[in-house]
Amino acid sequence: MRVVIAKKLLSTVGGSEALARGLATALLLRGHDVSLVGLRPPWRRPGIPEAAYRSRGDSTIVESGLRFTFLGTRFSAIDSLFPTSLVRPARFREAIAGANLVHSIAREWAGQLERAARDEGAAFVETPLVHPGQPWSGAGSGDVRRYRRDDAVLALTEWEAAWYRERGVEQAFTTGAGAVLAPLPAVPADPATVLFVGRKERYKGYDALRAAAPLVWRVRPDARFVLIGQTRFMSPRPLADPRWDERGVVSEADKAEAYARCTLFCMPSEHETFGLGYLEAWHAGKPVIAGGIPPVREIVREGQDGLHVANSPGPIARAILELLGDPERARQMGARGRERAARWTWSAVAARTEEAYRAAVQRNASR
Repeated sequence: MRVVIAKKLLSTVGGSEALARGLATALLLRGHDVSLVGLRPPWRRPGIPEAAYRSRGDSTIVESGLRFTFLGTRFSAIDSLFPTSLVRPARFREAIAGANLVHSIAREWAGQLERAARDEGAAFVETPLVHPGQPWSGAGSGDVRRYRRDDAVLALTEWEAAWYRERGVEQAFTTGAGAVLAPLPAVPADPATVLFVGRKERYKGYDALRAAAPLVWRVRPDARFVLIGQTRFMSPRPLADPRWDERGVVSEADKAEAYARCTLFCMPSEHETFGLGYLEAWHAGKPVIAGGIPPVREIVREGQDGLHVANSPGPIARAILELLGDPERARQMGARGRERAARWTWSAVAARTEEAYRAAVQRNASR
């Protein structure tokens, strides 16, 4: 099958970006002709290959058998900052020409991609990554009408799939996601180290974790916090304490080492469709502290492979102290998490995605 996966930012940094690349690689290994289409940002961004900037127009590069097309546009600065689509429809039609199926991951380009796919006679599917309650969450009436028109909607959890079905989307499938993690180095774990990996946003739990650290230090002055990820605009300053290790975007090897060395992973997010960080931590055999929202509760089992907390300093600090104070329980949680992560391999995700693709192509043919 000739598949085009579109994601506005085709970076190696970020959860939805990792989903696009991981799925494309897994589908390629299963014999599909897969290419990816994204925007060429107006400035250098972490995770975007330098080759994407060598042309003022569109640029196409090939990495590990995957073809990446980066679209250049006069309005790329606006298009990369806001949830909008300013690429002309004809450009999208050129980018997807010959595809049997177009798969939009996230919603920034979904409207234009849908029109281009229909014009080209290709099936159109989405992984909307809906975040109800969050600005630009994908829960609006216009989004829902498009989901109903789609040839398939791919959800990452059963909870998310049910959300679509409750709104009249009949063709909703649950595919899940896989971890994107470099091989773990054989290094000893550091004592009492809390790891956060993700965008340093309030909704991810970064601000609450920052406020929880002094509460933890009152009981465990030996505790360390390592924070990896992109800093948001107007982010609070890092804590002026040597036990607070604030890092930016790091290499995949450095990220894997951070997972190997940490005691536990903490991302008490209040908006997630899945939470790839939890899978990454489990691959390293580490327990997780997660948000208490429904899609995350489907992934992380309370008291078995992790703990659920509110995005608030007090509950976060208590959960950290609970796991640091019981190393054997933390070890067992991490071991159970490693076993649980085995159900979300990229091979399994690609097989479930293929099933949705076949249904989508059949639905499109019957129009």
